[in-house]
Amino acid sequence: IHGVWPDNRSTILYDCVVPPDYLSFFHKILNALDKRWPQLRYDYWYGIDKQYQWKNEFLKHGTCGINRYKQPAYFDLAMRIKDKFDLLGTLRKHGINPGSTYELNDIERAIKTVSIEVPSLKCIRKPPGNVEIEIGI
Repeated sequence: IHGVWPDNRSTILYDCVVPPDYLSFFHKILNALDKRWPQLRYDYWYGIDKQYQWKNEFLKHGTCGINRYKQPAYFDLAMRIKDKFDLLGTLRKHGINPGSTYELNDIERAIKTVSIEVPSLKCIRKPPGNVEIEIGI
């Protein structure tokens, strides 16, 4: 899971202003995040040390819902969604594994087995010759 992005039903909200006391991270949730929301983009120990992915997602998107959902609720929701959909497990179950090339239709079909929504798929090219797929549900 990349993150939870609040919206107002017409646009995705991001880069919202919040009081400074919400910029620190609750250490109670970091162990759960390390186990259930891995930072696949980074080396394991670098990810745990810097917590870059989670901080970035919360500061960019999670802060936009801060009036309704405080930081622990934001991360709890992200982990519940991750557990509910288990996208990596679902993709593997359908023969789709990291490091290989697949048709977007095959990925979409696999995801639709756990979601009633048609997923939004976006290919992001990363040097040198890698491609990441962003999956929006």
